[in-house]
Amino acid sequence: MMLHEVDLAITGGTLVTVDEQRRVIEDGLLLIEGERISYVGPEKGVKWRAEEVIRADGHVVLPGLIDVHGHAGHGLVKSLGDLPGGSWLDVAEAVYFRASTEDFWRAEARLSALERLKFGVTAGYSMLGSMPRTDDARWAESHIEGVISVGIRDMLGVGPPLPPWPKRVRRFHRRGAEDADLTLERSLRVTEDICREYARGNYGERIVVHVSPSRIGDPAGLGEEALRHQTEEVVRIAGEYGLLINTHVYTGGIEHAHLHSEVLGPRTLLAHCTGISGREVKILAETGTHVVHCPSARAVVRGWCPAVPLLEAGVNVALATDGSGPDRSFCLFKELRTAAIIHRIHEVDETVLPPGKLVEMVTIDAARAVGMEEDIGSLEAGKLADVIIVDAGQPHQYPRGMPVHRLAYVTTGTDVETVIVGGQVLMQSRRVRSVDEDDVLEQAQEEFRAMLGRSELAGELEEGAGLWRAVRPGDEDGRS
Repeated sequence: MMLHEVDLAITGGTLVTVDEQRRVIEDGLLLIEGERISYVGPEKGVKWRAEEVIRADGHVVLPGLIDVHGHAGHGLVKSLGDLPGGSWLDVAEAVYFRASTEDFWRAEARLSALERLKFGVTAGYSMLGSMPRTDDARWAESHIEGVISVGIRDMLGVGPPLPPWPKRVRRFHRRGAEDADLTLERSLRVTEDICREYARGNYGERIVVHVSPSRIGDPAGLGEEALRHQTEEVVRIAGEYGLLINTHVYTGGIEHAHLHSEVLGPRTLLAHCTGISGREVKILAETGTHVVHCPSARAVVRGWCPAVPLLEAGVNVALATDGSGPDRSFCLFKELRTAAIIHRIHEVDETVLPPGKLVEMVTIDAARAVGMEEDIGSLEAGKLADVIIVDAGQPHQYPRGMPVHRLAYVTTGTDVETVIVGGQVLMQSRRVRSVDEDDVLEQAQEEFRAMLGRSELAGELEEGAGLWRAVRPGDEDGRS
């Protein structure tokens, strides 16, 4: 019998592999050598020796979760502009474009990466702002530094923000602050600079860059000629550096993009896809474009994402958080239940999106959406060892059995006990090894206060009218 000599062994747990056979293995064994998995299967009859052993008895072992849509910056503006009369998007733009510094982006990246890590997200996409701030590569580099310090995988989205042009940006230095105008051409040039540096291997092995215009297919405020130029440049940059396109799209945008550009296809991810037509569903299926559905996002209130018809048409749909603000977190497990509830209500069918499909949509389907299904998204020999262990010994997890149902319906991010990325144990027994949590939180609080001072948004912290008793804004007595 061959002896497996490895660096790390996980024994005794229930393995939810999400492999091609969708095996669920009781009393399983997972062996890791270097940064990759070397064995996944029953422990019985296997001879092994490991430098480190993690006992997972009574726990569930599964691939690390993949959050394919979120926003850098949101971690330090949570809830600002969220009260009646406030404007979340206006606050976000004011902070990101006129009140942020390198320290802000670095501290926020550390905080958000830590939050994702503790929720079992081993790879996450982060658009650089609510819409990307791309007047200077320093903001992207500071974000990357922050994520690298925590250790999870990051997909950074950079590209042109929404019009109008030019956009006013503010940069801070020792002598004060300086305002400048950001043009579309400058934004495209900085986007390409960042993509070039990534292609040269300067951002680390766990960092991927996506070309991410804030939106495609929507000419509003830009004009057809400028929109065509922007889209052509986005497609050119992505093609030249072998990168994915990852962006937002809403009502009518898919058909417009299909008619006027070559931006759709299997190397493009479209977040939200709310209010889209049946014709647009067919376009997505025919082009092989991926959809990222964020069931907790406010976009779903403004327009419906037809996730079930999209899946039935053969479109690959991944679930994501759109985190972490203003009113949501990076807990990807929560999105499983939210998606199930809202689509079962909408379809008047309590059987749509069964538990296994929900788990697939944050593991192997998400990996496929970002072109990484050969490396992550399932527990298989040869794949990168991105693994999480869920504590199944909590009251809400009992009685034991039906582990896939438990993952989809009752598991929370705080049930994640251990997180491994590329064979490196980043968290064990809820204790983070890779970074000092208190230091991350302290720096985040400091930068939050500094940002409030730069932006003059301290008044947004006042939880006044509209918080209590009201059903709708202006209805403070609870009557409409």
